[in-house]
Amino acid sequence: MGHLGLTPQSIHKFGTYIVRATDEGEANKLIKDANLLEKAGCFGIVLEKIPAKLAEQVTSEIKIPTIGIGAGSGVDGQVLVLHDMLGITQKFSPRFLRRYHNLSEEIKGSVTTYINDVKSGDFPNDREQY
Repeated sequence: MGHLGLTPQSIHKFGTYIVRATDEGEANKLIKDANLLEKAGCFGIVLEKIPAKLAEQVTSEIKIPTIGIGAGSGVDGQVLVLHDMLGITQKFSPRFLRRYHNLSEEIKGSVTTYINDVKSGDFPNDREQY
């Protein structure tokens, strides 16, 4: 699986989480790299945080599937990080992220209740022991 555009694992190289391949030179390199990844045997490519028109162009030029994350709707599929979409993480909030739930608050509430139950001696109760 190839990965082009923003690659968070290489953030120290880029220095920021800005949209990638917005200028012509970087866009052309991304298209070239997508073709190289296909020729190298990748079964698909993740296109992350690149302009939607560029993602659509790449998708039309290669035969393998493209999966977008912040790359518009002109790709073959979509992905979001589970912890982000479920609202477990709260500090990271790019424009492409849609939160489908706010588990962060539910998790905090559950952990607080657990701590209180342990401190009060309510957990474990007789039914929760062997």
